[in-house]
Amino acid sequence: MKKQFLIIPLILCALIVSCANPTQEKQLTEVSSLVAKRDSLEKVYEVNRFDSLNYWRQEASNIEIAIKRHYVASKVDTKLSVKMNRFKSMQEIIDAESELGGGEEHEEEGKEMTIGRRMMLLNTQFKKVKTSLESLESDISHQLIEPSKVEKYLEMEKTKVNRIENQLNQYLFVKNVELKEYTRLCRQLRVFADSISK
Repeated sequence: MKKQFLIIPLILCALIVSCANPTQEKQLTEVSSLVAKRDSLEKVYEVNRFDSLNYWRQEASNIEIAIKRHYVASKVDTKLSVKMNRFKSMQEIIDAESELGGGEEHEEEGKEMTIGRRMMLLNTQFKKVKTSLESLESDISHQLIEPSKVEKYLEMEKTKVNRIENQLNQYLFVKNVELKEYTRLCRQLRVFADSISK
């Protein structure tokens, strides 16, 4: 008879735990999905990392100095003028000045950013989101968060991962479209600068 009294509470505990587990499993699955998406975005970023930023900064400065020093014309060359204006307007893509100072990601999103600032922001966000997802996963596994609050935290993490995705898409556009045009212009102006320096 005593054994039956011990078995009934054990069965009740097992039922309570098994009822709680599907919700917990679902939440952990959502976290795993966010981790997978974040990791996938980081892999895309790593493949598309722009490593020659300092080279193009220096090259742009050298081109500008060479043209200012050696270009003498009796009349305005409109084609060159258009190229130089475009070149100057695109320098904000790599300009170091706007990369000074701090700021949170919500402050940065509204500003026109250099490619270096975009890279720094992505690096920071990938680390922060990795840490917060690991923490959330651990808290859910150990039931350290009230079940009513877990959904709120999951939504916050989804928002962070979506923000990274948007930032990555903006970075890829700048790198693959604007920066490509900028480096093409630099090469053309380098040829011109070398020709007038001789």
